[in-house]
Amino acid sequence: MKRRLSAVLLAVGLTVSALSMGVYAEETETAATEQVTEAETAATEAGTEAAQSEQGTQTEAPATPEDMAKGLLESQLAQISSWTDNEIEQLIESDDITSQAVAGNWKSVKEELGAFVEVTDATLNAEGTEITGHVKYEKVDDNTTVTVKYTVNPEQQTATMNWDIEYPMAVKMQQAGLNTVMGLGIVFLTLLFLSWLIGQLHIIPDMIEKRTKKSEPTPAAAPAPAAPAPVAEEEDLTDDLELVAVITAAIAASEQTSTDGFVVRSIKKANKRNWHRA
Repeated sequence: MKRRLSAVLLAVGLTVSALSMGVYAEETETAATEQVTEAETAATEAGTEAAQSEQGTQTEAPATPEDMAKGLLESQLAQISSWTDNEIEQLIESDDITSQAVAGNWKSVKEELGAFVEVTDATLNAEGTEITGHVKYEKVDDNTTVTVKYTVNPEQQTATMNWDIEYPMAVKMQQAGLNTVMGLGIVFLTLLFLSWLIGQLHIIPDMIEKRTKKSEPTPAAAPAPAAPAPVAEEEDLTDDLELVAVITAAIAASEQTSTDGFVVRSIKKANKRNWHRA
């Protein structure tokens, strides 16, 4: 009993001194020493009172370790919940390990939990170095369990605080559904983008082909074929009786016959070129 009370009171001194180091840097060493000394003195007094209670000298029942752990946890959570964003950043950037750990863990769940409401119950382990409590916050309903573990290391004189949020199955399923829809949406948009990108790949060959055509010399135009010489219209000379008679007589003389058997139906002018060739 005495050891557990001493551990709880030591935790108070360690936490108060450690958490105040980040915000009030100038009073760090003095505050820590005073708080630890006060914690040790209070532990001694608590041990004396416990001994007197066991001997029957004290009429009122002392507070149980669980009650003291609950009160300690409530005071620390109320103080942590009142930190501003600027104070949290100062504690994270400080040189104190306890301040860095507590402030960093609280920053990760601050927006999700909201303001501190109350501690419903708290338990202290047998060594008196860890307090586990169930806590209510403003932004979570009664179906959500928030467990806070406040651990003290007496040897290293450090403390840390962790928040564990356990949502009901309905909320977990809802979050899983939203994550699934979001994942499918991202995949669908990615496929659309890839399809559009593949459809635009023809631009590169088209540009290369245009540049190749511009660089090639333009072929000379083929000469137009010569127009055929106009054919002279044939003149009909059958109406020239004198010419007909002369030609008939010449043919009859060459054939050594009379002109009675000849009938001239048409007379055509012979081609001069063919005539000369003959």
